[in-house]
Amino acid sequence: MMPITLDRSICCDLNETISREWLITNGLGAYAAGTVAGTLTRMEHGLLVACPPDSDVPQLLLAKIDEEVVFDQRTYYLGTNEYRDGVLSPSGFVHLETFRLEEGFPVFTYRLGGLDGIMLEKRIWMQQGHDTTYIQYRVIRTTTSDKNGHRRSGITGALSNTPSRIDEENEQEQQSVTLTMLPFTAYRPYNQPQHGNNDWHFQVRPHQKNTEHALDAQDSGHTALLPAGVAGCTIRAWEDARPYHLLAVGQPRSEATFIPTDVWYWNFLRRQDAAAGRPALDDLYLPGVIRATLWPDEDATLTIIVSTEELATQTLRPHQLGYSYRRSVEGQKQLLSETPHRYFGEGGEAARAHRLSVLSMNTPTTAPEAEDEAFLRSLLRASERFLLQRHPTQTGTRSDHEQLFGRIESIPDLLSNYYKLERNTRDTLIALAGIVVSTGHYSETAQMLRSLARTFKQGMLPQTLPLPHVQGEPLYRDADNTLWYCYALDQYLQTSQDYELLNELYPYLVESITWYVQGNEYGVKVDSGDGLLMLSGTARTWMNAEQDGVAVTPRTGKPVEVNALWYNALSLLHEWSQRLARTNARLSRAPYQELLTRCRASFQQKFWYAEGGYLFDVIEGQHGDDAALRPNQLFAFSLRYPVLNEEQRAPVLAVVTKNLLTPYGLRTLAPDAEGYYGTLDARQEERTLHQGSIWTWLLGAYIDALCHVGQLKTDTKNTMESEVQTLKRGLRQLAPFQQHLAQGMLDMIGGVFDGDMPHQGGYLPASLSGTTELLRAYHTLTQVRVRQPHLVRSR
Repeated sequence: MMPITLDRSICCDLNETISREWLITNGLGAYAAGTVAGTLTRMEHGLLVACPPDSDVPQLLLAKIDEEVVFDQRTYYLGTNEYRDGVLSPSGFVHLETFRLEEGFPVFTYRLGGLDGIMLEKRIWMQQGHDTTYIQYRVIRTTTSDKNGHRRSGITGALSNTPSRIDEENEQEQQSVTLTMLPFTAYRPYNQPQHGNNDWHFQVRPHQKNTEHALDAQDSGHTALLPAGVAGCTIRAWEDARPYHLLAVGQPRSEATFIPTDVWYWNFLRRQDAAAGRPALDDLYLPGVIRATLWPDEDATLTIIVSTEELATQTLRPHQLGYSYRRSVEGQKQLLSETPHRYFGEGGEAARAHRLSVLSMNTPTTAPEAEDEAFLRSLLRASERFLLQRHPTQTGTRSDHEQLFGRIESIPDLLSNYYKLERNTRDTLIALAGIVVSTGHYSETAQMLRSLARTFKQGMLPQTLPLPHVQGEPLYRDADNTLWYCYALDQYLQTSQDYELLNELYPYLVESITWYVQGNEYGVKVDSGDGLLMLSGTARTWMNAEQDGVAVTPRTGKPVEVNALWYNALSLLHEWSQRLARTNARLSRAPYQELLTRCRASFQQKFWYAEGGYLFDVIEGQHGDDAALRPNQLFAFSLRYPVLNEEQRAPVLAVVTKNLLTPYGLRTLAPDAEGYYGTLDARQEERTLHQGSIWTWLLGAYIDALCHVGQLKTDTKNTMESEVQTLKRGLRQLAPFQQHLAQGMLDMIGGVFDGDMPHQGGYLPASLSGTTELLRAYHTLTQVRVRQPHLVRSR
């Protein structure tokens, strides 16, 4: 897989460009997102969506910028908007020549004029740690010189004499463009529509030019004096609203000007929301237009800055903004530079294995390894977009923060998805395993595990991660969160060897297990007769969708994956108690051996569905044993401590593979089962989420199960052959995601797909658990590749 680039054959097709989205983030919770076509299809789209200091609900500030370009006495409208009646006006996507992602940052190139025309390039980026978005424009020559000094013009390449300096200046004048930019602004929750009103006008303060070429602005609420070549304004939606700034930075010759307009544009349509039956009409406010001149010159750029940060801190020199972009690109490269070396870098085991295989073949080294590294970098870049660093001032008072988290400068946080921006505890715990084994975010992982431990209540963890400034009791419902906590802690300990953290967190785990054994008020209790974990009430597992307060997939009783996780947790507690007892004489060895032995025996006796050759999904439920074929049974032999008999693992894997496995993950229900939905109905999402839809994150458990089955061979030759097949099958399952990265939300992994072909996505266009489980699966398969270096060439 190479960096994502879309040529004109795709760019001029609205269906292709409007369905492809881009996303950039700043590591604080702010982001910018849109479509390749330029039209906004979701309420969540915008060029700056930022979080106010006293809230975790981001606000849309700048929705989009439409460009009108005058070149060669013709006006080109580059924006694309869809209105209530479905009309597109304008339809600027037709001028889009190419689109590409440069280290994740979107770059649009528009063609203006005919064969001897020019290109206008637009790139968008955010700096890490700043609530600021940059949109930069420059004109690109389409006339070049060949090695003999002759000039080749346009696409035809017609030759002419070597140009003089005067010719160059004349050409610049002839190829200069006048840019008029329409910045559409808002001040609303990022996922709710804005309704304009002729009696409501934003407070817009234009800034004047300073002849001394220096910025003079201490108070962002007052008019500032801007350097030559810079124009802009400060915007407030109303008197007490948070201000933000809109600036245009060019060279003095650009003559950038801000012209107030103060008008509303009505009834923009968000087609994704319309399809889901959500409010889909949005009104946007045009505070003014920005006008400037550009010409073909590498240094002649015009950069639009939208920011919530102090005006006096803004970079207002073109060359400094160019450096800002290069620094952001290098920052992304540096962010991803170390982890791939663990697999491909000089001196790495996988790299040595690959080189040995190549030498033995005497063939070029390019294709598979280069594609693998690009794919891995995309997964790493995608995972980093979910990781936030929240400062204490973002989440309440410092004293509140210190009471819950201790004295630290920032709070690490994980978003479960874009655009829902949920902070689901289960997703976080599943994701931490993939993050820590692949990226080495040890301190952030330890911090999150510590902070979560403080939220245990009767052995349970809350459904969503708490923030200090959010009032009210969190919801305690999901019975498996505590068990996933043990899983995540184990992954962290195996990777980091930080057993001091285990010593710190162990008392929380002992208390939680005690609550589970005795039972708590949330309906979680071990059946004293068989040692299995029993749930009363509905929607207490990961399949927790409800419609009108009723569980769509009721799993009251003893769910299969909950008991597999319970056995794994008991085994881990037994292992950890033995370890800690060796170094702490006062710590008694807890009696987990008896609990796990009884659990394992009962599981193997009760969950096997002999008629189908697989495991019941739930036993002893409201209607007896549930034989619905679901992927949850994979956890019975995908975890470090598998509870399922060895001889039953291969048959279960075969049934799951045949009925549930797809290119993008596993179906949540077999297609021939009653209640199966092959298409995720946007208007009935909850009803269809776990009744046949494909979930990407389950692929991690599938590959783990695949490896467990492949390791059962005892004969050395058979073991090697089994590992060969395991690696090949695992890599085949990851391969479709290399193409998927260029679909939907570009460079991101979707979380849910239709169970039926062609497996359309869209419900979770960017999924934390889906991304990190692919990372972890890749890491697992890499270990097989290291053991079997010749496998690189046999894929």
